[in-house]
Amino acid sequence: MDWLIAGITILSMELIGRKHWAGWAVGMVNQPIWLWFVVYDKQMYGLAIIPVVLFWRYSVALVKWRRDAAL
Repeated sequence: MDWLIAGITILSMELIGRKHWAGWAVGMVNQPIWLWFVVYDKQMYGLAIIPVVLFWRYSVALVKWRRDAAL
């Protein structure tokens, strides 16, 4: 499972690097999966804050990119 979500993270970063707004959406979809993995696999629970914060940042960036694209 960790390889799959790591791959999705890399895909997200690749799309963002190519200036495609869908990278932010892929990143948003991936964060709940990371959160589930941290809790289910009993990883260090301090890591659980990272997907929460990244989900927020991805959503803000996605809205901004879409708004700027519409102008």
